[in-house]
Amino acid sequence: MSEQDYASTDLKRRPFHTSMTLLSLITVIATTTFLFLFSNLLLDVTSVLTSGAMSSALGVFFETFIWSVLFLVILLGIVVISSTLSTEILNRRKDIGLMKSIGTLMDTIFDHFMAQAMIVLVLSLILGISIGVLIYLLGLIWLAFMIPSITFTFQFPLLQIIVMTVIFLFTGYISAQKPLYELVNMTPFKALNPDLGTRVKKHGFLDGFGISFRIASKATGRRVKGTKRVMLALFFSISLASILWIGGGIVETTTDAYVIRSMGQNIVAIGNPSLLQQYYDAYSLTGNPVNDSFDFLENEHMIPPELIDQVESLYWVTQTESRLLAYEEFVENQVSVWNPTLEQYELVGQTRNGSALIVGLNWNETLSDWYYEGLEIDDHGQAWVGGEFALNYFDDPLIQSFGIRGKSIHVQGIAFDILNGGMVALMPLEDMQDYWDVSGTNLLLVQIEEYSEAYISQLEALAAKWNLSIYLQNDVLEHNILTIRSFWSLLMPLPVIALISSFLSLMNYILVSVFSRFRDYVIMRSVGAKPSFIAKTMIAEGVGIGMASGIPAIFAATLFSVYLLVPEAAVPSIVFLPLSMALMAIALVVVVVLAAIPVYMVFSSRTDLRVSEFSV
Repeated sequence: MSEQDYASTDLKRRPFHTSMTLLSLITVIATTTFLFLFSNLLLDVTSVLTSGAMSSALGVFFETFIWSVLFLVILLGIVVISSTLSTEILNRRKDIGLMKSIGTLMDTIFDHFMAQAMIVLVLSLILGISIGVLIYLLGLIWLAFMIPSITFTFQFPLLQIIVMTVIFLFTGYISAQKPLYELVNMTPFKALNPDLGTRVKKHGFLDGFGISFRIASKATGRRVKGTKRVMLALFFSISLASILWIGGGIVETTTDAYVIRSMGQNIVAIGNPSLLQQYYDAYSLTGNPVNDSFDFLENEHMIPPELIDQVESLYWVTQTESRLLAYEEFVENQVSVWNPTLEQYELVGQTRNGSALIVGLNWNETLSDWYYEGLEIDDHGQAWVGGEFALNYFDDPLIQSFGIRGKSIHVQGIAFDILNGGMVALMPLEDMQDYWDVSGTNLLLVQIEEYSEAYISQLEALAAKWNLSIYLQNDVLEHNILTIRSFWSLLMPLPVIALISSFLSLMNYILVSVFSRFRDYVIMRSVGAKPSFIAKTMIAEGVGIGMASGIPAIFAATLFSVYLLVPEAAVPSIVFLPLSMALMAIALVVVVVLAAIPVYMVFSSRTDLRVSEFSV
């Protein structure tokens, strides 16, 4: 009989344990395969959807979240595969000691158990990847239904599957080889007595809940090495699931908040009807950017100062802001930078040219509160640029400038603004009036206490006296928020499947870990313990390990989501974080309870359970 055949026969002698190990690996590989392939597809879809009027700044948010999910899920797969296989090898410690005690050669033992590990790993990869590809095909059908305007050309993702297979094979091989090498070099006496020299834990933090928890505390304390391995895997699994759940809500809310901050709320715009149509069409995520076919600076587009005074005198007007809009060509300016390595000056920039919407505003009276990177504008000849402007027309925007109407404008910062798809520059109103040689403004933004029909009608009547019109900015704002949420709905399969993967891996891993103490439970059964008591003990052990690793993981994931995942994070409500953390903890307990069901069924349905691992 060959080494592989003997290893396969040995696995069949432990059918339930082997099945649970395979189920754990197949589950995580299948979900990881789907998430890996679907995330790559969503990167392409997001790139297409954000290439038009949709601002590139939102594309960065979507792609950042997708890449985060992709990295976290791959990491979860690596952790679960390595932990499961290494724990499985450690669970065979007594078998290795028995084989050594009867004179089996070390090379034979090593080859035998490595063959077992590779059989389990390869079989899990074949089944897991096949199931993952099937779920991926279902995801394609769902995505085609959600976005009927996009045509999908199916290409089998062979390269991605090969990369993932190589990563998992390498991870599994190393994680099985290292503990096996240590075990085969142990003395038979030490291998046959794994509890020798370890300390029994006297008290556990959940001992007050009954005898089951006290027994579980002493069991986990008696096997410190295995427990630490389980807790590490659970910490990663729960923390990744928490980041995807809590972080996803925070990133979506923060994206909405950025848009609201840049546009402002309860604002009524007054201006020429054509100008307002151009401006808000460019502000809509599904609208069209402005072009040179429209002249913003015609005399009929200017706002009379008398109208501004009349609007400001209304008691229910909270604040007003006058802006000057223009669509203008620009050129990227090169800058000379000293290179200390080469000890010479180098030019940064490529003198690219294009056109952008220029907005002049009074920084002390603006209704907007942009998120930005860089410095505040504190002098003449400075401007903030939008994300698309900075990304496509500068090599290093924060040290460069751009030329417009013969003037050099230094880029002081990069602002998050979806206006004109991010092809926008924000500069002081006085500078813009000077450069364009105009004295007035062509857009009046009025913030009112509430969107009252009486207030709006009065503003509309005032504007009509000067042949101007009004535009309710909240309509565009609400449309943009709905558009953003519809885009986020396309990403929802990622955190949902990742959560399912994390919790199934958690449940299967607890089962594998608990079955490493199968002898203990069989002995308890033989001395009269009821199956329900054994299930309670297993639940107690799972809750103890799960809480000890899960609670710190949830707190760590929450801190990461709030402070590191996205700058100036916003939460949906004041109860979002505590409620999400509580739900994650409840889900953890539910998973542990579900993991006890198979054990209860085994001990309640069979009376011929044996202690030996080699029993048939």
